[in-house]
Amino acid sequence: MTESLLPFFSPRGVAIVGASADPTKLGYGVARNLIQSQYKGAIHLINPKGGTIMGHAVSASLAEVPDPVDLAVLIVPAAATPAALADCGARGIRAAIVMAGGFREIGPAGAALEDEILRIARENQIRILGPNCIGLLDTHYPLDATFLPPPLPAPGDIGFLSHSGAFCAAVIDWSRQQGFSFSRLVSLGNQADITETDLLALMAADEHTRVLAMYIESLPDGNRFIEEARKVSAQKPIVALKVGRSASGRRAAASHTGALAGADAAYESAFEKAGILRADTAEELFEWSRALAWLPLPTGRRMAVLTDAGGPGVMAADFIETHG
Repeated sequence: MTESLLPFFSPRGVAIVGASADPTKLGYGVARNLIQSQYKGAIHLINPKGGTIMGHAVSASLAEVPDPVDLAVLIVPAAATPAALADCGARGIRAAIVMAGGFREIGPAGAALEDEILRIARENQIRILGPNCIGLLDTHYPLDATFLPPPLPAPGDIGFLSHSGAFCAAVIDWSRQQGFSFSRLVSLGNQADITETDLLALMAADEHTRVLAMYIESLPDGNRFIEEARKVSAQKPIVALKVGRSASGRRAAASHTGALAGADAAYESAFEKAGILRADTAEELFEWSRALAWLPLPTGRRMAVLTDAGGPGVMAADFIETHG
């Protein structure tokens, strides 16, 4: 299972299907980011119109692309995605990032289309990240397969898995202001195939990742997640921000990625069993992650508070006891 995911993080060649020379198009943003990230592998840009983008020749189809090509980034409309995936299969590509929205998150018609691309992927042994995602990046490889505004973040030590692409974009901007960065960042989208559980072990095995941070809207397989997260948290800390606590939040999550978010108490119990630290805000998520990445883990539960004022000391004592 983990081996089938390796092309997402260490591809020898990347094909961008739907690359564009128009700076206003997302297909341009993905091509620009991959080129400017100093990615060392082969870069293949695909568009029926041909031409060049930033000095790189554009091929009319995947069939024209020479080896190596391990990963395809599909930045085409939802309706064109099934054919694009079939082309990947014919070319022997076994990993694809599907960026388009318009699938399960929009209702029954979109769900049927998502089922169709999953069927094509399985027939061709293709692993899919997405759909409805912004891609991924690895600051150490380096590889930027997103359409986010450049530049690629500086090499960091926090691995980040997120169900929200917009949240990824926001925290990258915030991280630049706060002075921390990421080792790997993955936008999961609808998780038609690859889920956060699938990626836990691979993220933890990365030598540059010292802590895992997660933005979670739902867990498709809670029991499997607990089992995998428990193994990972014994090696590296996991901090999670679980949204959709309220009925309104769960409805919002469903309209966002098609997620079905369960009762909050169940997640609280699951995180405790898995050894996951649950943050209540985005600030906590990354403040805790930074601390765990940069400071040695405590060897026990005994703590001392050194303070020059009584009030903050009382607050610290309350917080320490509340959290065991």
